[in-house]
Order: sequence, then C-alpha cells, then structure tokens
Amino acid sequence: MKTGFLLNKAFQGKRKGLVLLSVLLVSLFLLTASTMYALFARRSVRNFDRQQRTFTARMLCEALLPAAGGLITLHSGDAHSPGDEAFALRRILFPDAGVTVEMEIFPLDDGIPLNDILLPDGRTIRTEMEGPWRRLWQEAGAEHLGAAVLDFLDPDDEPRLGGGEREWFLNRSLLSPEELLLVPGVTEEILSGGPGRQGIRPLVSVWTGGKINVNSAPPEVLALLDGLDRRIAADIAETRKRKPFTSMEDLAAVPSFPAASRSRLMNVLSFTSTHFRVSFSAVFADGEKVPLQVILAVKASAPETIAWGEPQ
Repeated sequence: MKTGFLLNKAFQGKRKGLVLLSVLLVSLFLLTASTMYALFARRSVRNFDRQQRTFTARMLCEALLPAAGGLITLHSGDAHSPGDEAFALRRILFPDAGVTVEMEIFPLDDGIPLNDILLPDGRTIRTEMEGPWRRLWQEAGAEHLGAAVLDFLDPDDEPRLGGGEREWFLNRSLLSPEELLLVPGVTEEILSGGPGRQGIRPLVSVWTGGKINVNSAPPEVLALLDGLDRRIAADIAETRKRKPFTSMEDLAAVPSFPAASRSRLMNVLSFTSTHFRVSFSAVFADGEKVPLQVILAVKASAPETIAWGEPQ
C-alpha cells in the first residue's frame, strides 16, 4: 500500500507537469497567433492604403493626360528636346485629395528602333540600319545574336542566315526590350550590361516612328550610326545643349559632322519625336510619392495613350 501510494504521488506530479507544459504551449501558440494576426492585419491595411493611393494617383494623372497631350500637340517648334520649356516639370495641386502631382514630358524616338528595323516586307533589314544594328550587338559583345533577334522579330517562320528561327518566337512587334530575353543566348548581362561592357537596353527603343530624334538620343546611340563615332556624337550632344537642331543643315554645321554621311543619315535621323513619355509623381501629404508613366504616340489628330506603367 505504501509503495502504491508513492507511485501514485509520482504519477500525479508528472501529470501536473504535463498540464502546465500544455498550458504554456497553448499560451505560446495563442501569443504567436495573435502576433501573426496583428502583423497580417497591419500588412493588409498598408497594402490596402497603398492600393488606394495608387488608384488615386492614377485617377489624378489620367485627368492630366489631356493637358499633356495639348502641350505636345500645340508645340510650335521644329524640334523636340528634353530641355524644352513646353515639356518642363509642372506641379499641379489637387487640394481636395491632398495631393500634388508633378508632371514632366520627355520626347522619345531616342534609340535604335526595334520595331522598325525591317522594311515593310517584314523580312529585310533597312539598308541604313544594317551598320547600326551590327554595331549595337558588337557593343554588347554578342554580334552573333543579331540575326537571331531579327528572326525573333520578323513575322515569318523562315530562318535567316546566321539566325535560328524557333516555332515559339514571337514574330511580332515588341512591347518591351525585356522580351528579347526570350531569344536563346540573350542574357540579362547582354540586355543591361555588365562590368566594362555596354548593354543594349539604353540603346534601343520600342516607342519610335522609325527614326531617331537627334535631340533626344543619347550620344551612345548616335555613335552607332554610319559615319559617326563617339567624338562626333559628343560634339552633337554638346551643341544641342545650346540650341536644339531643327534641320539637317543645323546638324551639318557641327564642325566634326562628316558631310559624306549627310544623305545616308537623312533616312535615319529626325528632329522631332512621334512618341513621348509623360512622367508623373503623385506626392501625398505625408511626403510619399507614387510614380507613374504614360507613353503617348502622336497620331493624325491627337496624341494617343499606348502604355501605362510604373517607371523601370
């Protein structure tokens, strides 16, 4: 009887310990669950607030798009340049929403025209673009990919010499240079650049009318064109800071500009843009900014919105 009594007491002690441990574990679980719920609720509120602000920003920016289109349409000059007074930064206050919207317009047509690199037959590369296209891929250290990318872009399924057509190639105009990553061999480094090597992204554009605006194109793009090099491109960029070019005569007046290249570049260069990026930034009362951008294309009557998105 005595031994049984001792075993029973020991069993009861263990049972109390297990109960206490269970209570502690349940308490810990409830505390953890409560904390996780609080974090989830807080994150959900932040996400909702972010979505609400993004929606507000988009609505306000959309209300300003006609004004941006008007500034482009009513532009009276023969040149479009990023420093143009008509396209300068503007701040518009929306007091009821407690938001200030910053709006700035940037003329595009500023890169090698990916979607207009071919003739209307959809297969033959434009003669005046053969040299720039080859040098573009040389800059990226991937000259062997030029023909494959043309196969990726052209609308047919016939492989070209040095190319490599695939049945899953897009064979259409690009919506973004990032789509080139679908081409076998095109890597992020080739697209964006790496140590000591130029990527192709800042040198190409999908938003063009087929020509390159000499007033908005980076010097690195101009240096790819037939007859030009880095020194001449730098001279052109320096000259346009003082006054944008309005004609081939203006451009030919740059001392280093090669006269022999004038006729060849007439089919490549322009002095105005057909596409524009309108950059918005909605600034809320607490200082948070929601950036947005719109691509406008100048059509026969008025600029047309062709893309919305966040700046890359």
